[in-house]
Amino acid sequence: MKKGNGKTEDACLELEQKYPPKVKAMYEAVLELFASGRELGTLKVSEITALAGIGKGTAYEYFSTKEEMIVGAIQYEAERHISTIFELIENGQSFQEIIFQGLEMLEDTCKKYDGFVLLEKIMRDRTITGSSLLDELEKRKKNCCSAKHLTDRLFQLAEEKGLIRERNAFQVWSAILSQFAIYAFYLTHPSVFDQADREAARNFVYGNIIKLLN
Repeated sequence: MKKGNGKTEDACLELEQKYPPKVKAMYEAVLELFASGRELGTLKVSEITALAGIGKGTAYEYFSTKEEMIVGAIQYEAERHISTIFELIENGQSFQEIIFQGLEMLEDTCKKYDGFVLLEKIMRDRTITGSSLLDELEKRKKNCCSAKHLTDRLFQLAEEKGLIRERNAFQVWSAILSQFAIYAFYLTHPSVFDQADREAARNFVYGNIIKLLN
């Protein structure tokens, strides 16, 4: 096993310490309600706290609005995935293995949230709740240090192995995200790609990423 990167270990530890137990319980409750198919506009703080096993008043000790809680839960879920990728990097996994693990997490998320219905609901919601959620998401865009750090580490890993020549961060992530979007489309339209093999699809996506970065 490779020696861990100090900054990465700090990032993983920070994730554990960042959220108090009651906050994590509320985030888990929000995500569970989303996974059950609940509509954003009808979601109530009392439902979230009841599922989390805490009093409703406790929620307002940590959050000013319901939207702040919901966006926090989305960020919490994303940071857990980022933490998993960090661990793979520090455990010596190859760039290909990490990309494949990312595709697997994408697949799990698709199953959990019914083909990214959650994201679609946020984008299409024209109620006050939907608008407030988008505003809250915009506020939190500045707090993307974990994602930026992950970008740097993945880029470093691929470069060290001589897999990529592209050095522009925008083009690197454009290549990766565009192929993940293609895989997401593949996952959410099984009737269109009913004859496509899952392993072949993953290899195709990885191969395209490498081609785009060279």
